[in-house]
Amino acid sequence: MYTLGVVDKQWTVLVVDDCEKTTKLIENELSGKGFKIHLATSVDQATRMILKEETRPDIVLLDVIMPGVNGEQFCRFIKKNELFSGIVVVLCSGMDMKELKGVAEKCGADGFVHKESFLGKEKLAKLLRQQRESK
Repeated sequence: MYTLGVVDKQWTVLVVDDCEKTTKLIENELSGKGFKIHLATSVDQATRMILKEETRPDIVLLDVIMPGVNGEQFCRFIKKNELFSGIVVVLCSGMDMKELKGVAEKCGADGFVHKESFLGKEKLAKLLRQQRESK
């Protein structure tokens, strides 16, 4: 179990992606690696989760391109709200890496990862641990 300076506190990851198949793949990749996982297929659903203290995540793994409010807008919302100052936001997308890096910098994300670089490759847990530990 990974800690945040508190004994036995699991890191909670909120996976936000409009593709349910992708959220399930990410959940499968992270399950059993010390993370508590919540899934949201819309920003509306994710917002309801982060507003409640009992479901507020330590890390948000956030797709960029989604209908309605997109990941870039949601990241800005999280980063501008003092209530969520401890949440690490990692953008996750299949878009061009240069474009993804620019979006991450523009909206204040703590990091970014290309979906093809980790899906099915057992790399995501390590990446999320590194992002959380550097915060």
